[in-house]
Amino acid sequence: MNTKAVSSPMKKLTGLLLTIAASALISLPVLAQNYYSAAIFNPRRNSTSRSVDGTIAGEFDAAIKYYQNFQTFADAVNQAGLMEQFRSSNSRGAVEYTVFVPTDAAFAALPEATRKELFKPENKEKLLKLLNYHIVPGAVSNEEVAEGMVETVSGDRITINLDAIEDKITLNESSTIESSQRAKNGVIILVDEVLMPQEL
Repeated sequence: MNTKAVSSPMKKLTGLLLTIAASALISLPVLAQNYYSAAIFNPRRNSTSRSVDGTIAGEFDAAIKYYQNFQTFADAVNQAGLMEQFRSSNSRGAVEYTVFVPTDAAFAALPEATRKELFKPENKEKLLKLLNYHIVPGAVSNEEVAEGMVETVSGDRITINLDAIEDKITLNESSTIESSQRAKNGVIILVDEVLMPQEL
């Protein structure tokens, strides 16, 4: 029996299997990124919303009225004069904004002096800078998730880190995404820490 003739196809088969296995391992992070993008950054419409008009502003109005867990951010948006910006929506239902919304617990975790300073009337520009750092124009794309970076309305960038093993997404290496919901004109993503731009 010719062992060389047998071993040659076996080597080719083994090499092919190793190549397939390596390709599968490489593609796993890509699949995870696509899954998270679809599930978190582009969620299905939330059917339990208390919003009157279904817009992001409507969700903020509901948060203030019904004491939902992002009332502080909603109050800040209202105080900064940004509420109407989040009220309009186009007829096609396209995502106009993705808003990273810190929970009330996230704001409570800030140093008290910092929190008080932000909400003083004379510090409206600082508050606007903070809020705009939480707003992304349009939808966050799969490409941005893959690149690990997304640009905000303030012009600063937020780092996105996807950890498929621990089943979580962090922003700027510390703030963790908790959940998300769809509105008529965008996406609200709840986070457990306030994102602070470097200038503040």
